[in-house]
Amino acid sequence: MSSHDLIRSWLISAADSAAELAAGPEISEGAHKFRAAIKTAPEIPYESQMLPVLRNLDRVANSERALIFSELARSLRWVPSHRWDDEGEDRALCVLSDAFDLPGIEAGIMYVDQGCTYPLHNHPPQELYLTVSGIARWRFGGAEDLVEMKPNMTLYNHPFDFHTVEAGETPLVAMYILWGEGVRR
Repeated sequence: MSSHDLIRSWLISAADSAAELAAGPEISEGAHKFRAAIKTAPEIPYESQMLPVLRNLDRVANSERALIFSELARSLRWVPSHRWDDEGEDRALCVLSDAFDLPGIEAGIMYVDQGCTYPLHNHPPQELYLTVSGIARWRFGGAEDLVEMKPNMTLYNHPFDFHTVEAGETPLVAMYILWGEGVRR
């Protein structure tokens, strides 16, 4: 099985979980939209790339999905976040939309090292997250307070909601899906 096939299978399972665990109809909508797209999305060739933040892959746990992610992570292409100039030292993104043609959807995996924060930001598309590993404190959905989220929990951001996350004692791994007005693809 190719690395694209393994990643696709993991993503379909994650989308199914996001739909099942949906904390609202918007999350279910995004998860179903993503599942339909990833199931048949044409592959885009890429070269794997690791970043320093992934030095703690052995600390990713909490679920079967997280353990499979740990095995897949080395075959993915990781890039530094454009929201924080640390050259991938404490934060990294795997932009899945660069590995699969997903018109109308931006998707990826966010990796934030333990004790680190992903910067406060907003954007036009709506967004869902599925926490894969790590207990973290999130600001999302228009709220100003941080809320602790555990693995296998979902959250949703309306267009232009400010959001951020603070990783806890282990690395945070979360799948994100953006769709709707303002998607770059």
